Amino acid sequence: MSIQLTLPDGTAARHPSGATGRDAARAIGERLAAAAVAVSWDGALLDLDRPLPGDGEFAVITGESEEGRSILRHSAA
Repeated sequence: MSIQLTLPDGTAARHPSGATGRDAARAIGERLAAAAVAVSWDGALLDLDRPLPGDGEFAVITGESEEGRSILRHSAA
């Protein structure tokens, strides 16, 4: 079985069931995966190592975004 993720640019990417946010980010690019602090799946923030629940809209959150900076500040506190 597999899941289908819709990326921010509208393209679809298939991944095996049980794939994590980190796996999906790495499939897009190693540099993106290294910069990732979390992922967004259907609007919910998920830890990078959590298996993705299923098909949905997917985005990688990096420390360069306001949302990513907020996550980093919260994690450091």
